[in-house]
Amino acid sequence: MRVVVLGVTTGLGGRLASSLLAGGDTPVGLVLRDSDAERMRAARIEPFVLDTDGSDLDVQLKRAFRGTDAVVLAAGTGTGPGSLGAAVSSPAAQLCAAVEDCGVRRFVMVSAHLPGARDRAGLGDQLDAYLAEKRAAEQVVREQDLDWCVLRPGMLTDDPPLGTVRARPDGVPTVGDELSRGDCAEAIRTVLMQGITGVWHATTGSTPIEHAFRA
Repeated sequence: MRVVVLGVTTGLGGRLASSLLAGGDTPVGLVLRDSDAERMRAARIEPFVLDTDGSDLDVQLKRAFRGTDAVVLAAGTGTGPGSLGAAVSSPAAQLCAAVEDCGVRRFVMVSAHLPGARDRAGLGDQLDAYLAEKRAAEQVVREQDLDWCVLRPGMLTDDPPLGTVRARPDGVPTVGDELSRGDCAEAIRTVLMQGITGVWHATTGSTPIEHAFRA
């Protein structure tokens, strides 16, 4: 598969690109600087440099997405409002429109656990704004005529990957749920390759990732 990754310069996006390469797929990384493009080439990732200050962002996105099999929105896995647009200053609706216009069917968005009000109170002043961005982006994705998947991972860590997760299409997330970035990257690749759709929670667990989303 040829997969465009938004957020390829993040810890998660970089691991996803490595996972795709290891599986024989072609990752295409959207970046903002020529220096990032050089690093991508050195890592065997095909770069596409976006000029987010230009007036033709829609045209650029369509050029980046043309001829690809899937698009992954892995940006915005930080901890503050505004991080959803860190890789490209474009709302989810603009991204999805470009994906549809190019005939790409597969779209995966990495979201976040959306805890209830009581849990949110102890997680920082900026969390409400951050989760509001995630909810709004999820809603846009869910309304598209695409083979979409929203993956809600637990708090991302840099722990060594286990190769196993707990994946469930329902249930209430709790504070303390975690998932290593390495396992999250493998989970994204798995839902891409297996054509998994819908909203899924993924946290540290004991089921091999290749089987977790079919259980």
